[in-house]
Amino acid sequence: MAHPDPSAPLALVTDASTTAMGAVLQQQIKDVWQPLTFFSRKLSPAQQKYSAYDREILAIYEAVKYFPHMLEARHFTILTDHKPLTFAFNQRRDKCSPRQFNQLDFISQFATNIRHISGQDNIVADTLSRVEAIAAPVTHDMLATAQQTDEELNKLLSSNTALQLTKIAIPGTSLELYCDTSTGKPRPHVPTSLRRQIFNFLHSLSHPGIGAMFKLVSQRFVWPAFQKD
Repeated sequence: MAHPDPSAPLALVTDASTTAMGAVLQQQIKDVWQPLTFFSRKLSPAQQKYSAYDREILAIYEAVKYFPHMLEARHFTILTDHKPLTFAFNQRRDKCSPRQFNQLDFISQFATNIRHISGQDNIVADTLSRVEAIAAPVTHDMLATAQQTDEELNKLLSSNTALQLTKIAIPGTSLELYCDTSTGKPRPHVPTSLRRQIFNFLHSLSHPGIGAMFKLVSQRFVWPAFQKD
């Protein structure tokens, strides 16, 4: 990330998927866009039911709320890959729902210049809006190999444990991994040798607190005494 330059052109790039929203605040220095800071947030169950248009407005609204200290009294452009939003401030008030109107009214206190950016150029915000797609730097091959020689896993398979360990075939590969299915979503069992690598990678994404970090890892992977670790 770069240090802010008060004289540099500023842009807020946003995106929303069906599960999350993301944004990057960036400045232009010598025709190069430099990221200043990032934002991402998971959508609530109710928000996940919004139309694509409403989710994209929400992404802009939440991003502006998140960065007011960096956007207030600054001229900046809002970039989105959802083209209908570029006409949001030109439509009549009676064409907006109360929620849309309130959100656009708040956004307009900071900026009204919404421009379209192609999806292929909206890489950062798109990735941040799809947090579930971010994978730790541990491949299925690495997990499968480590599981074969993991003594702890062998003990779990032959003992009574709350984990429901089942061998599951990985789509598109010839590999099978032991995963816990007790939560309804398969979570690969991580052998001791790979745990620190996975933890460090996920922690580096946003440096969350203890509770958030526990949730971030435990939703994707599992191993005994994880909370203690």
